[in-house]
Amino acid sequence: MVEGSCLCGNIRYAVEIMPDKIFNCHCKFCRKAHGADYATVAMAKGSTLQLIDEKGLLKEHQNDLGGFRAFCSECGSRLMNYASDKNMYFSVTLATVDTPLNLSPVAHANTESKASWCEPYAGIPQFSGFPDGLL
Repeated sequence: MVEGSCLCGNIRYAVEIMPDKIFNCHCKFCRKAHGADYATVAMAKGSTLQLIDEKGLLKEHQNDLGGFRAFCSECGSRLMNYASDKNMYFSVTLATVDTPLNLSPVAHANTESKASWCEPYAGIPQFSGFPDGLL
């Protein structure tokens, strides 16, 4: 289990991540949601999620495909992505994990829509879409 939190600390979580399923997502949705070249996310076991949100600040944005992006409505931190059934798809934004980790992304995903100024670093595979086996 790893522990994580939003910037203001009002939302905290613990979840079991999958160390072999960490990737840099270059899709335009992650870029816009994070205000960055890409977002590094770790797939996790949704059934293990323990969420502490005493003030009810966790908000969701549902996309056209039915997936959710969850964020803190106080500080704006993007915390996690998931399907309606969190056991189908669940990921956390690695930058919100507070537990010290010695892990690295295994791939760059969705490079077909990467920012024109961003050149994904070498050393891990690049995929134009979402690679098989990463979910």
